[in-house]
Amino acid sequence: MSMEVVVFACQQAVPEPEAVKSLWRGGEVRLRVLPEPCSSKMEAFQLLRTLATPVDLVWVIGCEEQLCRYNEGSHRAGGRMAYTKKYLAEIGLEPARVGRSVLIPSDESALAAIVAEINDRVQALGASPLRRAPGAAARRSAK
Repeated sequence: MSMEVVVFACQQAVPEPEAVKSLWRGGEVRLRVLPEPCSSKMEAFQLLRTLATPVDLVWVIGCEEQLCRYNEGSHRAGGRMAYTKKYLAEIGLEPARVGRSVLIPSDESALAAIVAEINDRVQALGASPLRRAPGAAARRSAK
């Protein structure tokens, strides 16, 4: 069973989403990188809905708080991530299925470390329980 990771990347922190893909060494794990105007635009329901598709891991890459062009964007993203993790724990899914990193734009070594962390996390977690749940295939095909 192949796995999939979705990365939502702040366009200020990661101006070239292809840079993330070029660093990916996930083997059979599929990676999708979706640019966002700011990590603060990510709402908890979007993260949860993405996990329910089912995706095995969702990650948000944003700016350092002091570098966010929207002043509070990275701070808001952190609060939404905490809420999402709490909700996942309440419903019995691993909170580690969502993650967040902050990045100074053009810090290529930090981006490489983030990509390696994402890969390590998805490998450690394995396939989402939603993929293995009875009826999961039927729900995916009904979309």
